[in-house]
Amino acid sequence: MKTVEVVKILVLLAFYNILLSKAVVLPNFYPFGVSEGDQLVPTNDDGSSGKIPISIPFPFFDENQNSLFVNTNGVISFLVEVSQYTPDSFPLGNDRRLVAPFWADVDTIAGGQVFYRETTDSQQLEQATTEVAATFVDHRKFRATWLFVATWYKVAFFGARNYTYKRNTFQAVLITNGRHSFVIYNYDNITWTTGTASSGDETGLGGFQAQAGFNAGDGKRFYNIPGSGTHDVINLSNKSNVARPGRWIFRIDSAKIEEGGCNTKGSIVISPGYAIMLGGDNLFVSGPCYKPSDHIICEFSGGKATNGSYISPIQASCTVPMLYLSGRLVMKMSVNGGRSFDYQGIITIVNIVKFKPRVVRHMAAMWFEQSQVRITWDPAYLGGENQKVTVQLARFSMKGNGQVVFHSTFNLVAGQENDGTSQFVVLKGEGQGAIVGDDRFVTLVLVKRIASDFSNPPAEWIWSDLFHWLSYEMAEERCVHWYNEQPDPKIYTGKSQDGPAYISNGIQRGQVDDTSLLSCPQTFLQAMADRGRFMPDELCDPRARQQCAVYHKEATHCFRTNNPSEQGAGQQCCYNEQGNLMIGPKNGGSLDRVHIRAGVPVFSHFFHDLMPYSDCCLFSENCGKYFEKSPSDNGINYEPPRPATGIGDPHMITFDGVEFAFNGYGEYQILQVAPSGFKLQGRMRPLINSDGEMTRGTVYKAFAMKENGSDIIQVHINGRSEVDVLVNGAVMELDQRLMVDFNGVTVLKYINSYKYSIIFNSGVSVTIEKADDLLQMMLLVPQMYKGNTSGLLGFWDGDQAKEFLLPDGTFLDTNSTQSRIHYEFGQKWATTEEDSLFTYDYGENHTSYVDKGYTPIFFDQDLVFDDVTLGQQARNVCGDSRQCLFDIYTTGKISLGVNSKKALESFIAVVNEMDTPSCVPIEKVLHHGSIQRNDYQDGAVLFRFYCDTGFSLEGPTVIHCNQGRWNGSKPSCEPSEEEDTSVREKERESQENEFQEETPTRSVAHVLEIASGSLAATAKRNLRKTRTYAPKN
Repeated sequence: MKTVEVVKILVLLAFYNILLSKAVVLPNFYPFGVSEGDQLVPTNDDGSSGKIPISIPFPFFDENQNSLFVNTNGVISFLVEVSQYTPDSFPLGNDRRLVAPFWADVDTIAGGQVFYRETTDSQQLEQATTEVAATFVDHRKFRATWLFVATWYKVAFFGARNYTYKRNTFQAVLITNGRHSFVIYNYDNITWTTGTASSGDETGLGGFQAQAGFNAGDGKRFYNIPGSGTHDVINLSNKSNVARPGRWIFRIDSAKIEEGGCNTKGSIVISPGYAIMLGGDNLFVSGPCYKPSDHIICEFSGGKATNGSYISPIQASCTVPMLYLSGRLVMKMSVNGGRSFDYQGIITIVNIVKFKPRVVRHMAAMWFEQSQVRITWDPAYLGGENQKVTVQLARFSMKGNGQVVFHSTFNLVAGQENDGTSQFVVLKGEGQGAIVGDDRFVTLVLVKRIASDFSNPPAEWIWSDLFHWLSYEMAEERCVHWYNEQPDPKIYTGKSQDGPAYISNGIQRGQVDDTSLLSCPQTFLQAMADRGRFMPDELCDPRARQQCAVYHKEATHCFRTNNPSEQGAGQQCCYNEQGNLMIGPKNGGSLDRVHIRAGVPVFSHFFHDLMPYSDCCLFSENCGKYFEKSPSDNGINYEPPRPATGIGDPHMITFDGVEFAFNGYGEYQILQVAPSGFKLQGRMRPLINSDGEMTRGTVYKAFAMKENGSDIIQVHINGRSEVDVLVNGAVMELDQRLMVDFNGVTVLKYINSYKYSIIFNSGVSVTIEKADDLLQMMLLVPQMYKGNTSGLLGFWDGDQAKEFLLPDGTFLDTNSTQSRIHYEFGQKWATTEEDSLFTYDYGENHTSYVDKGYTPIFFDQDLVFDDVTLGQQARNVCGDSRQCLFDIYTTGKISLGVNSKKALESFIAVVNEMDTPSCVPIEKVLHHGSIQRNDYQDGAVLFRFYCDTGFSLEGPTVIHCNQGRWNGSKPSCEPSEEEDTSVREKERESQENEFQEETPTRSVAHVLEIASGSLAATAKRNLRKTRTYAPKN
């Protein structure tokens, strides 16, 4: 027990009263004092402010905190008050979640005050925002929305007696935007480290000295500032991790504390983490401890290098050069002029079609040479309106060997104000280049900053979209020339005969069959679902209506194959408003001679595919020639992928349609696909109910996955009930970009949701979505992997009798009880520490997530609710869905059961759509005639045929397709004498009546409802009440 001398109550009372009346301003410190709105912790020894509710959840060590204590002894705590005056070494347990700028024996009775306030003052928020951005380059877009400022001003130590003049002043500033949080420690003057009751001497030194850092309260995770707990802690006011003596800054929201400042570890942090492949973006780089005299060089793949600029001791910048590739690249940095490159990091170079053009071309359909055209841009990209810029035309050409090269730039406007708009005229030949031949150009408009005193804007130059100048002159000649140079397209589709070699995209290719080019999905919904192999075409989707109207007038969506075929080709598939596949001239999809990601990404495709299309289909009447060499695919050979799922508590449905519930507690092999090396692992944990108790039902909390040659992707719910995505163990911020390519895998983030699709080069896709406090997943696996799967999702061979394949190669009977399935099948697929793909937080490992003794409730048990009211509510919302009832029974959460029911209905809708026969389209071309097409619900299509004057139909006047079957074939128009058209009209009317044309139209909106899983009624009608959902073999 400490002894307190009563006389100390009167010490410095007069000074204290004066201090209360005005704010105190110290270097580095945020203003404090009563006039700033601060509250005072009562004068005491070992006391606190009491519990302080805060107005925003504050993330700390991956958990949200809703209240805090400001403790006299130099600590902000979140769950418990800290009266302990002798600091213990971190880590500490017992929920002692501590932000500790200086944990020691403070005695404000002996002198000093402790101030605190919660604030949203705009000026101070802006100050915090600036300081976070200057410290953490990967948080340059962070915007503070809340601060908490606690200041210990001239506080004395316990037992000071004759040394009451020895005082410490320090401050902690908590900063957050609700998702990320940071803390600033400010130290003005540190003169003592210990109270006498902590074995210190009468001068405040020695003994158990002050602790400075952070503690998670779990006995595992912590961070100590260097010198903490030693005599060196007295030097905090002279040292720093951000090159400002007395200031220390940390990020504290995640499971591990991240310190600001520089390092000597050889790694760099790059912001933004992505850049357009054409260069111009300024990258901000932290890592080395920079000096103004450093000669900074950044080197990119291929040896391209740019000079960097010193910003501060912890930040530098480099401008991305023009690159001719996309994907994840290594960027190296030198601080000694290139003698050595001791630092490196990863940057994602993005294909230009995935970047919204920063320079906007107005009235693009009127961009002819010798016509005045207009562009606009945001001046902020280039440093604001006080800058000067140059407007140029960047020109690229393709040589005879198919190689795309940068040709030149052409000045359009020199030295104009950076006011965001410009007009100019391009002379004949300067935009298009040669009318025919190798020096024909594709171009971009480039707006480039002229160097000035303003440094480090977001970019040095910015780009328009890629385009070619419109030209009808000699378009037919160009089309015919291209046509004559092209090989038989069947070499791309695996149907050709051997022939002479040819040149494409700069590579000599033999005339050999290429069976790797995928066939088009037959419906829009199939294309939407087949994320693993097809992605929306950036040049024709609802966000690019203008482009879609130019190249595919009647289409609402087009898709492209995710990856090039073995010969570098791609497949484009377009769908009309009813979601049916369109083929043929001139609005259908077509074979891409060069995939949009092959060669020089986009540029090679533009030269080989888009320019010939324009010449043949837009600028001349030769569209048939284009589609003869780049034909549409009619989807007849399309094989939809098979879906499988894991939802709710968890209910598993295998590729062969067998359903079972598995409530494991641990980490498991969900799916293994032998040929590709694909592995999906899942982490199951019990759900915690509203009383904080563990339920008898487990749910998915995390997934980790990879395949041969890919990065490891992990998706998990963090301690704040948010979803984190990790790539090779590092958390990725996906807020800024919706689709990011990594090595062998792409991550797609859906807008305004915790939903992600992870798309592998093998064609396997995994879609994961957070619902309540759990994760649900759906897998889609290509048919080529049938017979090669194992794990909890079973052996996929079309035979439900052989489903539960065990690791030893034997099978468990499919009709086994849920208990046997749990213990004799599910538990056999538990992972080990050696084969786990998961990244673990500090202090945790594989065994932290495993409880082999956990006993769940089994799906085939009788469900008798002890809570009669809950049972009635469950029956009301679940109907005949046992999955829904089971999940409410095991967890007590109505919302969880409802979400499981919806997820199951959506899954069944996808299965049904994949299995529904679709109509293989016919080309909407009739020589010497015309065709009228009508699309109907459930994929039905009707065609009416009409011949021009002087021609008559040879064949039916109407044909229709229903359930994938045509009732006839397309007729022809042959020369004839005048005929009585009334006979044909009666025949047409009769055939249309047979088809029951009153069938309601099927629209894309209807299809999108299916894709989003909202056709609950439809799915419910198809939902089987048995344990299996048998797909077609």
